[in-house]
Amino acid sequence: MDYVSQDCHSESWRSLLKVRNDLVAKTGSIAEARDFLSTCISGGKMQLHKVYDLLREPNSKVSWVRAVWNKAVVPKHSFIVVLAMQGKLATIDQLTIRGMHLVNRCVLCKAASEDHQQLFFQCNYSSHVWKHLLDWMGLRGRSMRFKTELHWIAHRRHRRHWKFLWVTSCMTALVYSIWEERNSRIFNNVEHAVEHVIRRVQFLVSVKLLHVTPSSHEDEVLYGLNSC
Repeated sequence: MDYVSQDCHSESWRSLLKVRNDLVAKTGSIAEARDFLSTCISGGKMQLHKVYDLLREPNSKVSWVRAVWNKAVVPKHSFIVVLAMQGKLATIDQLTIRGMHLVNRCVLCKAASEDHQQLFFQCNYSSHVWKHLLDWMGLRGRSMRFKTELHWIAHRRHRRHWKFLWVTSCMTALVYSIWEERNSRIFNNVEHAVEHVIRRVQFLVSVKLLHVTPSSHEDEVLYGLNSC
């Protein structure tokens, strides 16, 4: 585990070197790092989750975790929402910071530069969809920034009630659909009207809610979905 020059051109090699250096720093010495790695081998295979558990930073559970990860939310929707909350989606402003020379203009509203806050939901396109969905859920009169909305949803009472699941499913499906629409326009040159995204989110949410709701509440769910 002798230290090697960092002047390597391979990104993957530099990443391995960083992991190596972090492991040495965490364990205290090269010898102790070797000893730790030997405990991670079982059946001739390296158990990488043990290395990950050692290296990851200890973080407390975020307040909005149940609003993003629950039975009414599609996992791929949750993944995109987490990246959006952390500001790690590859928006144009982020790509510019990484050195790419791009014209920073939102492809949805074509009226502002693109970043996380603008996409969710300061953009006229995405805010229009969100306001319509809020009306659909009977939550008229409120429409704020994405992070504020998610924190508000996370602190609502009756988290096991189907209406809480309805809101979380709708929010996460919308964030995913907005990101999907954005990528469709950039990479496929295919645009969809606001109404298309609204109907798509409503369909995804309705199917998911009816799938996870106990049959004893099915009539209530159907009435709620159709009454707003």
